Amino acid sequence: MKQLFRLFLFISLPLFAQKQVLTLNNITYSNFIKDKTAFSLSNFETGELALVIPDKRTVTAYLFNENFERTDSITAESLRIKFKDIIGYRVTNSHYTTLFTTENKQFFGVIDFDFETNKTKTEQLDINLSGEEVVEAVTYDNRFFLLSIDDDVEGLIIRELLEDGTLLKTELNISEPVSIKDLLTRRNKPEDVGNRKGSVFNEALPPEIVEIDNVNPNSLETTSKLNKLYAQDNNLILTFDNFEAFTLVYFINLSDFSVTQKRFPHEMIEGKYLEKSNSFLFEKNLFQIAVNNDKLIFTISDFKSGVQLKTFRATKERPINFKNTNLIQKNGMFMAEDEIRYLDDTAQFLRKINNGSPGIAIQRNNDIYQINIGGTQEFGSGGGGGGMMMVGGAVAGGMVGSMAVSIYFNPTFTSYGSYANTKSIYIESLFDSEFNHIKGYPIENVFDKVKNYQESFKKIDAEEVFSHNGKVYFGYYNKKSEAYNIVEFEI
Repeated sequence: MKQLFRLFLFISLPLFAQKQVLTLNNITYSNFIKDKTAFSLSNFETGELALVIPDKRTVTAYLFNENFERTDSITAESLRIKFKDIIGYRVTNSHYTTLFTTENKQFFGVIDFDFETNKTKTEQLDINLSGEEVVEAVTYDNRFFLLSIDDDVEGLIIRELLEDGTLLKTELNISEPVSIKDLLTRRNKPEDVGNRKGSVFNEALPPEIVEIDNVNPNSLETTSKLNKLYAQDNNLILTFDNFEAFTLVYFINLSDFSVTQKRFPHEMIEGKYLEKSNSFLFEKNLFQIAVNNDKLIFTISDFKSGVQLKTFRATKERPINFKNTNLIQKNGMFMAEDEIRYLDDTAQFLRKINNGSPGIAIQRNNDIYQINIGGTQEFGSGGGGGGMMMVGGAVAGGMVGSMAVSIYFNPTFTSYGSYANTKSIYIESLFDSEFNHIKGYPIENVFDKVKNYQESFKKIDAEEVFSHNGKVYFGYYNKKSEAYNIVEFEI
């Protein structure tokens, strides 16, 4: 019966969970292009969408209005073949300026599409990133920022892509309570927990910070990372959960690039902090989780004032009274017979979270907050959570060339890519607008709908999951029909 239900779900979901909003016919890729790609660029001001399709010698940008009606297209000369990946873009009036990079992220080039004059510009940038490590790329409010660190710079380097296609460099002094490089490159180890004296720094790892976009759903696989970056209210907001006593927050003002700091404390129990902690910023509130093998504390604080609004606690001795589901373990193998199983008791639940990486993921449906509280354990290699993410049997980063997913400009694709790659342990809880726990049944994650649809095809290329105008879309190229399609999914 269980297998029959799964088959019914697999077949029926694609029929009603989505609608096709775009079919772009007569699209052909060169036979020399091994990894076919396409990039969707959302105009935050007008609601328009630019679809960029690179080929061997050319790059074509198609412009669509908010109703996905084609209004224009331009073809530009491509950069050299080594420039495989779009890392970000800027929109200024009719200009869509795309920034491409190489596999090692040391060389950059721009292709500018001007839909008013039908002119294009393709050029490699004269920029030297020798000695720097690229941390993250952010497109926010039609502006683009590239973040990096350097041993010779006491803080964070931020470059903004300007209207003329150049990158303006600013050095930000972020060194207290520890250096920004330590925060980005040295992450907790489970065996170090008992020795914490405020923070834990193990051997240096590649810099890591994950961009969070709350327009689309985020999975525990993404939100369980210790270092996060948000863009809202004209600020880049960096949060770090490397400290047992507090969540550390930096605000980078995008008007003048000034930096301010704020700390959100964790609760102590019997004079001690719990072993592991994490946080998640959603809308105007900061959600924090702290856990050990015996206890869990979940708090909600006003992000502006720091005032704690709600606190929920769980202990291993009794059932969790603020959950709306069973204690769920997801094994990371989509559509597998044992994809989902249920844990026996709270003690087992807490132990598994504490053995992995705790996290919180949130989505809001009208005035109801649906919150996943739990943790993840990664499959495969990659110390510190930097392993490759699998999507539909392929490496997500491979869909955009060889660039690491962690700095791909599309945070929706990043979150979707990680969604299928980890083992997660969690409960789903529902809260009203005042964060009182309420009864009810959680809604399905939109990424499950996308995966069902994606898995229904035997062979497609240039796959992309992106958010646009508050909705989630799946784009793909059908070689047989020579068409690029975009499908809208209900959140």
